[in-house]
Amino acid sequence: MATTDAHTMKDRLLTPGAVRLITDLDDRFGGRRSEVLELAQAKIQRFRTGEISPLKETVRVREEEWTVDPVPAELLERRVELLGGCARKDLIEGMNAGAKSYVADLWNMTLSDPFSIMEAHRNLERASDNRLSYVGEDGSRVRINPRSTTRLMMVPRPLQVMHPVQIGERNLPASFVDLALHAEWNAAKLRLRQGGVFLYLCNVSGHLEARLWREVFEFLEERLELPRGTFRATVMIDSLAAALEPDEILFELMHHSAGLSLAPQSYAADHIALFSAPDRAVMPDREHIGLNAKYLRSVSLRVISICHRRQAHAIGAPAFVLPPAEHGVLKPAYLAMIADKEREAVDGHDGTLVALSGLVTAAMTEFNKHMPRAHQMFYQRPDHATVADLIAHPEGPLTTEGLLSTVRTVLRMMVAQRTGEALVLQGGRLHDRASTRLSTLLLWHWTQNDNCHITDTGLEIHADVVKYLIRKEGEKVAARGLPEHRAIVKHAVDMLTASVLSPDVPEDLLEDLVPGS
Repeated sequence: MATTDAHTMKDRLLTPGAVRLITDLDDRFGGRRSEVLELAQAKIQRFRTGEISPLKETVRVREEEWTVDPVPAELLERRVELLGGCARKDLIEGMNAGAKSYVADLWNMTLSDPFSIMEAHRNLERASDNRLSYVGEDGSRVRINPRSTTRLMMVPRPLQVMHPVQIGERNLPASFVDLALHAEWNAAKLRLRQGGVFLYLCNVSGHLEARLWREVFEFLEERLELPRGTFRATVMIDSLAAALEPDEILFELMHHSAGLSLAPQSYAADHIALFSAPDRAVMPDREHIGLNAKYLRSVSLRVISICHRRQAHAIGAPAFVLPPAEHGVLKPAYLAMIADKEREAVDGHDGTLVALSGLVTAAMTEFNKHMPRAHQMFYQRPDHATVADLIAHPEGPLTTEGLLSTVRTVLRMMVAQRTGEALVLQGGRLHDRASTRLSTLLLWHWTQNDNCHITDTGLEIHADVVKYLIRKEGEKVAARGLPEHRAIVKHAVDMLTASVLSPDVPEDLLEDLVPGS
């Protein structure tokens, strides 16, 4: 980790008051954060040994009747929310795209170096009251439409991540930095503009983490003299641990809950990290792990059932497929996305996420057809999901193109992040950090498996084959890029090769990548 004091950056947001708020959060909650992260790791180890079941100590929370605080009127209708980055252009186009909310993601869709993070916060500060603008290629000034009714939401970095530079001569949790800056600069404005500070939380593995977030929200509300419930969070169900504790998560966030959503890429990655072994069944390629896969479908229906029982929003999974070009042919992946959005609305979701502005209208059309009211919290469906359903191994083919596309995705994302781009378009879809993580774990899983073959040709996939494919795809990426990027490509090839050959679950390959390094 870099040790540069953030004050040397002279960022206008790091005022003495803002720094004091960040460090006060760490003083009050830093020890608790370490404790809950250690407990989360212990839970993962239990899962790997087959000890998987709902918590005995929270059975009353699951069985008793209770509801979260009523959803604020300003947040009742969510229908379609657009997930995107925090760059100036992303925020402006997102706020003007016609979605009910724009969700600015500081983790999966933003570069993690200090400059990019602080630039993201500066952009959020200006976007919170529609002052953000940029100069277009034709010299015209592009800004957020002053009549836009789109809400601004934020995804802070998760609890386990540390901010990449020191602030006030201290190493600090990234989530505390994000929450404190957002609260200090934007909370009062957002409360007036849209009725509250609305967030999505990722990597919340259970009720203890949810309890910590709730206490942080309460601390910020008291410190800034804001009404209780100003902060409202939608928790992404992105792991088996979270899928086993949705009631408990909602209960802990009772006064600050905005519901739950499903993050299928992260959930699939978590499944691989927990249950891969050389003698276990082979995962299909990612193109064949759709929302109809039993474990994803089970989580989706479980989220609806529990959210509506507790009178909270259930938000559908984000779509990343590219929209068709004007008058272009509708590709199967795009038609599958339309079917997914229709199914989400019919199942009872209260809204859904898309990751490209060109998908907003299509998703809105499906929800308008099947959800005539502002939400569907009145619709209660039973929860029949069992633990076996939540961990059901997906089935499907492994194709040559699927294997090559997975290699290409990871390499291109690693190179993009080192050259200043947070996202890439590859294989007809947008890829972010979560997508890269899933692709990395799939490659590791296939390489480590004792009986992995391409389904239609029978080609055996083993370490030598994967090493060869990574090297050849790296050569193609290098040939298409700038000459000065070849060293970056080589480093990416070496990192990916070492990761997929390791007997241990690979680390996040994007964690320490800094543009220009």
